[in-house]
Amino acid sequence: MNIIAAILTPIFCAQPLPRATPESQGVPSEAVSALIDRLEEQNGMVHSYMLIRHGKVIAEGHWEPFNASTPHALYSVSKSFVSMAIGFAVDDRLMSLDDRVVKFFPEDAEINSDERLKDMRVRDLMAMASGQKSDTFRAIRSAAPGEAAKAFYQMPMKDEPGKLFRYMSGNTAMLALIHAKVTGEKDLLAYLKPRVFDKLGIKSSYWPRLKDGTTVIGGSGYELKSEELAKICLLLLNNGVWQGERILPLWWVREATSLQTPYGNVTDSVLALHGAKSGGAAKPDDWQLGYGWQLWMGHHESFRLCGAFGQIGSVVPDKDIIFVSNAGGRSSNKPSLNAFYDTILPALSEKPLPENPAALKKLRDRSAKLLIAPPLNTAEPSAAALNAFKNIKTDSANALAISGIGYDDKTKTLTIENRFGKLSIRVGNGKWETGRFTAEEENTDTLGRISGGEQPVAAAGAWTETDRFTVRIKFIRSPANLDINFEMRDGKAHVSTRSNMSKIYSIELR
Repeated sequence: MNIIAAILTPIFCAQPLPRATPESQGVPSEAVSALIDRLEEQNGMVHSYMLIRHGKVIAEGHWEPFNASTPHALYSVSKSFVSMAIGFAVDDRLMSLDDRVVKFFPEDAEINSDERLKDMRVRDLMAMASGQKSDTFRAIRSAAPGEAAKAFYQMPMKDEPGKLFRYMSGNTAMLALIHAKVTGEKDLLAYLKPRVFDKLGIKSSYWPRLKDGTTVIGGSGYELKSEELAKICLLLLNNGVWQGERILPLWWVREATSLQTPYGNVTDSVLALHGAKSGGAAKPDDWQLGYGWQLWMGHHESFRLCGAFGQIGSVVPDKDIIFVSNAGGRSSNKPSLNAFYDTILPALSEKPLPENPAALKKLRDRSAKLLIAPPLNTAEPSAAALNAFKNIKTDSANALAISGIGYDDKTKTLTIENRFGKLSIRVGNGKWETGRFTAEEENTDTLGRISGGEQPVAAAGAWTETDRFTVRIKFIRSPANLDINFEMRDGKAHVSTRSNMSKIYSIELR
């Protein structure tokens, strides 16, 4: 590559994906409007959508307070990047998919003498067929520095490796540990940045680490903007080629996006996160159609990157179309995916359609005004509540470490005192107001919790009764909501909090 090309390539790659009208790519605007109808049936759980056909973005939208510029937690979509990194390491001849897993940390493996563990291969981890009894993800995540591999090895075996699909994020975390061992690069983001992210113009760079401060937690935690996830999907659709350059090994793309392990045993807890159910359905769910290498197989000969609470990157190669969506609901994956299948796929044309300016304008106007409904006032506040809610102190222990909290209706400001200081957040009245909030320190427990560290939020509140005020805080980088309820009981002010992510945030302050 000459000097001019070296300079221009990253600039060119950083450009957004090209845009086109739906009709020019064989998709009726009315079908996209129908997709939005279906997504909105989830009552505020969906945060964004994007459709890409023939390499062009034909429709997109973000439900306020979410927007295109903020990365979103991807949860198990993260697994696909660990698989990608393993593919590079194999291509560089640093390891083989047939290597035994005990080979990489032999001293730690001595904790488990089961012969079945000794037969476990890297490819068994890639295909979620390790044969272990239970998931080791939490044990690896909480292990002391240097003890993560031992936490994986000590899990008892249940089946012969490679025989039965059992979805366990610990398999992915072990892949990340193996990758760090063979490459010498503990930071998976640093490893993938020059190989993939820079070439696609992807700037997002957040992924929690283990307690040693470097090694990426493989099974969850990565964040991308919607369009950045769409670029990854497009790279896979194009067999690993980006703007004429081979980025990913062809053999890896073909094997990762094809069936490696038939449906065997998806636990009810995993199915619940995706809105799917085990058994009893006339038509199998997409979570029952098999697994590739850290990707899921789907209906319509599709494959997808998929994460809890509604994170989807669905690719249908035969139709040359991609559907990307982020959401914040424990059962959002299945209805969002089915909405795409039901409204878009039947309407596709192999040839361009006549332009439809009226339908296109209606679609674009609607996509530009998408909104998650904020709380709305239904009552006038009492004088007692207005005064009592301004400053409430507590000595009680709670998961959010709140020592003081208050709401001033005159300034529309919520104040929270915790271990990070005194935080002030503007609260919208019938609208979302943006701000920043720190609820926890940085941590690796991203599933079922509010992410740690200072982060962007949006807040809206309403008087639902004369003595009751409710604030909803949305954490823009994640699916998490935090509801704060102020109310008067027996002449005293009470505050309770509740999160859609975890019961540990359901607390009472008096």
